[in-house]
Amino acid sequence: MFKLFNKYYLLVVLSLGTMNFSLMAGECCYSCESNRTYIGGFGGGMHSNSARASQMGTALFPDAAGGPLAVDARGNTNATWSGFGGVQIGYEWTTCLQNIGCSCWGLSPAVELEGYWYSRSIKGHLFNTTDTDRLPEHDFLDTFCMNAGVYLANAVFSLNNSRFRALSPYVGLGIGATRISLNNANSLQLAPAEVGINHFNSRRNDSSWAFAAQVKAGLRYNFCGCFHVFGEYRYLFEDFSNYIFGSTVYSTHVPTTPWNVKVNNMQYNAFVLGIQYDL
Repeated sequence: MFKLFNKYYLLVVLSLGTMNFSLMAGECCYSCESNRTYIGGFGGGMHSNSARASQMGTALFPDAAGGPLAVDARGNTNATWSGFGGVQIGYEWTTCLQNIGCSCWGLSPAVELEGYWYSRSIKGHLFNTTDTDRLPEHDFLDTFCMNAGVYLANAVFSLNNSRFRALSPYVGLGIGATRISLNNANSLQLAPAEVGINHFNSRRNDSSWAFAAQVKAGLRYNFCGCFHVFGEYRYLFEDFSNYIFGSTVYSTHVPTTPWNVKVNNMQYNAFVLGIQYDL
């Protein structure tokens, strides 16, 4: 009988222990919070890669001088740093934290719409490779002022933990488009040198749309209930874009057709600080 009592006593102790552990595990997690709609603003710095670029047109030489001369100059743009700023609006679904041995985790998805804007200077040294028998050298230095607006729809996933309620790491990806304007375009011929001749002089501005995609990862901190500050890294990809600039019109220069300029895909590494407010 004593052995039977010990057996039932051990079962009771184990049952109570299991219940107590379950209660403790439940206490690890806080209750589910409501979904949130938020707006935000952010800014930072971004670094562009060096991109391939080309400039194509035709110099309309008369037949006595050999006839029209095709120009297809190719080269690379410079890599630069620039600042940027933007705004966003989003909606996040808050999920309940799940017990994993008293370490409680939850994954909260969100959708965002955002736009951000930047300006940078582009410079490219382009070399003509066509009809080198007539013109062994035909090299250009092209410069542009770029103004761009990036417009994206993002999917964002935040990881929540009961031990770090205010801190949430997150990752996101987005797709959209970039509106790129090239202004004050200037194309100087370096070899053979043509001082004071801008080959784009009759039309120096043009715009184009390009496909854009980004990935981002960051850390968000909640304070005062409805405010969140965040820091993140972004990688932005912009596909190729095409522009038409004016023909060369000077009394001292052979006339040309309009110039077609193509800038191949550009890639940016960006570092961001921002703040969100829950509506």
